[in-house]
Amino acid sequence: MDLSLLSHPLVQGVVTGILSAASVDFVAFRSWKSFSEAYAYDWPIAFWRWSQGAVVGFVAAAGLGWVS
Repeated sequence: MDLSLLSHPLVQGVVTGILSAASVDFVAFRSWKSFSEAYAYDWPIAFWRWSQGAVVGFVAAAGLGWVS
């Protein structure tokens, strides 16, 4: 398995963005007491945050000058 892709700055930016967004949800995960709370969680919003984190991480890694 070739892991050289993970060393690419754009991939690192995407992963960092997703992890940053997921850390917000991790705080909520820690407060759950039962599976029903996980079932009732607003997952579409969580996935939306994670995708936004991926895009922001990509743009930040690419550099704002590259985008404009």
